[in-house]
Amino acid sequence: MMTEARTVLLVCTRCNRSGTDEERSGTRSGALLLDAVRAKPPDAAVQVQPIACMSGCKRACTIGLMAPGKVGYVFGDLPPNAAAAAAIAELAAGHAASADGFLPRATRPKLLQAGVLARLPPLAWARGDEIVWPS
Repeated sequence: MMTEARTVLLVCTRCNRSGTDEERSGTRSGALLLDAVRAKPPDAAVQVQPIACMSGCKRACTIGLMAPGKVGYVFGDLPPNAAAAAAIAELAAGHAASADGFLPRATRPKLLQAGVLARLPPLAWARGDEIVWPS
């Protein structure tokens, strides 16, 4: 169950980065990424939440960030290793510390300056007019 005041870091556990049958029937890259994230957990303001599939299969490994009233993100193309886990922890801490969740490209860890699959506005921004991102 999610704690409302925290940033939730979703980690897809079903990602099959190699695309092989061996990985499909064994330990998935997504599960390895989750293990790496848990080995270097983000700060207390971030809740790590495994999720069985994020439908980013062609861009594995996939993670997401969300929190009430904040911009949400989905990232892909992440390797299941300690360096990625450290970058993810830094990104998640930045999201938690941000008032609106907006993470400009230049402020994100280098590994996460690319690979954005989606940036989603908070529901409160949906008012009928075109949503324009902050600069």
